[in-house]
Amino acid sequence: MTMRRLTRKWQILFDLCIIGSIIASGLLTYFSIHRGIYDVFPYFYLIPITFIAYSRPKLSIYGSILIGWLYVALVFLIGLPDIRTYTLATIWFYIFVSLGILISTYSLEYRKESEKTCGAYYNSQAGAFSYDQKSLRIRDANKKFAAMIRYSCDELMQKSLPDLIPDWGVQGGFVNKIHDKRRVGDVEVSIRAGDGSTRWVLVSAVETSDPIVICTAVDITDNKLSQASLTQANKKLNLLNNITRHDILNQLSALQGFIELSKLKITDPQLITYLEKEEQAANAIRSQILFTRDYQNIGVHSPQWHNVAETVSLALASIDLHSIFVDVRIPPVEIYADPLLEKVFYNLIDNSIRHGNHISKIDFSSYESEAGLILTYCDDGTGISGDIKDKIFQKGFGKNTGLGLFLTREILAITGLTISETGGSENGARFEIIVPKGAYRFSDVPIPLH
Repeated sequence: MTMRRLTRKWQILFDLCIIGSIIASGLLTYFSIHRGIYDVFPYFYLIPITFIAYSRPKLSIYGSILIGWLYVALVFLIGLPDIRTYTLATIWFYIFVSLGILISTYSLEYRKESEKTCGAYYNSQAGAFSYDQKSLRIRDANKKFAAMIRYSCDELMQKSLPDLIPDWGVQGGFVNKIHDKRRVGDVEVSIRAGDGSTRWVLVSAVETSDPIVICTAVDITDNKLSQASLTQANKKLNLLNNITRHDILNQLSALQGFIELSKLKITDPQLITYLEKEEQAANAIRSQILFTRDYQNIGVHSPQWHNVAETVSLALASIDLHSIFVDVRIPPVEIYADPLLEKVFYNLIDNSIRHGNHISKIDFSSYESEAGLILTYCDDGTGISGDIKDKIFQKGFGKNTGLGLFLTREILAITGLTISETGGSENGARFEIIVPKGAYRFSDVPIPLH
């Protein structure tokens, strides 16, 4: 059903119908009474009363009274002096007036509700339009939506959904989604505007009882353009960073090579000490440069589902374990995380090897709790004392670069995962990664309960 008010053209048409039906009712009254038919013709007066109530509800009461008086006058002037006929005419008069009052009251209330709906529809700050679900023709649109896609409202009435969404795949996906769900929200759609440009809108739609779909649209073109510009700028910055980092690492490799050559030529212990400190500083610079590469990539790519056991295996394959036994007791479970998840497990293993003091075993396991899925990592090396458990995730804290565990926490935080150290100082390190509900999924293989 269209939400437009009656246009002037339709109002004139209804007025002509009112006048024509009144004249027709009068003629039927004349012919019926002359032929002695008194039971049928009064019903025809309901036609103009209904027309008036629909098109001019504020005049409906007065119109009903006038039509009722017209009916009574014709019966009294044309009919026989019969008290029964006059009584029926009077009864019909009150019926006409009562129906006029009842219908006009209902029509006025309906019109008020329609005006509220029309006001919300046509004056909304969001664009709004509707289309026929069968023909896909645009049935209605407010000025906001028309201006949004560079059309006038009258021009939009001549368009169909394929005219606005020429991409068959996008159009078909949008229409099918509405057909399947009957109500959809926040669907990104590209629309071809009247000036030939492409406008991006966020559309919400709902089916009505009629074969009409009513949609609201919010213009997100500026956001899409800004996002595209930001993406392009980030690509350029990343390219510049990669080139600069590559050049620095090349120069650093040359510097480390000359330091090694200098150590072979120099025999003075004091100078050798200086060279060793220079070498340590160069190694620290290299670690920090490599850290910027890893940190730069955090959040660049969209998170994805990772099989935990497979990701752990990839991390193990890229590090020298020094005969350490690794026990992975994680069933087929996937977690939603940044693509750098493998780096998380690599950093934990590397941290154990560097600081665990000759560890012999590493253990991966998992269980479910009220908080979600808990992934645990344990080693049998030197534990972490309670006074530094929170500090180990801070940037720069630690014996080496102090960047590994900081990077680990940042990678996990992208998708709301958290990590903490929960082991005893004498029982080895123990890390817990909490994956909230909704961020993990697993097969029918049960996960052991804690």
